Amino acid sequence: TNSRMSQLVDLCLASPVVTVPLAAKELRVSQQAATTMIGELSSNLRELTGRGRYRAWAVI
Repeated sequence: TNSRMSQLVDLCLASPVVTVPLAAKELRVSQQAATTMIGELSSNLRELTGRGRYRAWAVI
């Protein structure tokens, strides 16, 4: 009941590109929590930047 995963999915569908700081701010969670949730959705998201830092994802 406390999960914000559904809100993250809505954010990913509404926004063409999602970054960790954007997700953390919109969901009101820490950046580590946003990174973990994005990692759980990694099968449905595509990492666009190919970098270790300042990464961005989009829906496949």
